[in-house]
Amino acid sequence: MTQIHVVRCSDVNPTPWKNGGGVTRELLAWPTADEWIVRVSVADISRDGPFSAFPGVTRHFAVLSGVGVSLEGVGELRPNDAPVKFDGAIERQCRLLDGDTCDLNLMVRSELGEGMLQ
Repeated sequence: MTQIHVVRCSDVNPTPWKNGGGVTRELLAWPTADEWIVRVSVADISRDGPFSAFPGVTRHFAVLSGVGVSLEGVGELRPNDAPVKFDGAIERQCRLLDGDTCDLNLMVRSELGEGMLQ
């Protein structure tokens, strides 16, 4: 029998980014937090800076709130725009369009599966 566990952002402690540009709330890391194949998180971006590189990972990204971001090699992304998919191996510069944003991230180990945000 499948068990469903609801995770609310407000129930997850934020983890500061190493570069100081924001915080992440990890909603899912499967099968484990240290050796995940699939990872879902919500990030609050508070200043311009690089996205961390994740070699071997396909990233999916959508802006949930705020004005949006400009992501190097991807373009400008705003709330209600379709999610984007990109190679996580490339460290991309992110620029806030006008203030903080909240974003949804799906990361999948490329050799082990595929993912999609809709």
